[in-house]
Amino acid sequence: MNEQMHDMTKIQTRLAIASFSTGVLIACVCIFFIDPIGEIANSAISIVSEFLVLCGALLGIKTSFDIKLKKFQNEIDNLRKNESE
Repeated sequence: MNEQMHDMTKIQTRLAIASFSTGVLIACVCIFFIDPIGEIANSAISIVSEFLVLCGALLGIKTSFDIKLKKFQNEIDNLRKNESE
């Protein structure tokens, strides 16, 4: 099970990095290469914000899940210690 969680963490991390990079790339292309230069269209702002929200959601979900899993594991360990004593 631990190996599956490690694989899922790798996937989430890679997807978060890819979505962040894509958002930054789209923003840069819109600022520097699309006329009028220095102005970003509303649709570009929308897609960049969606990529950044996806990145934050993936990292936030991972962190939240890891914290809850550790708490649950600690509770199980405490119950086992109490039963053995």
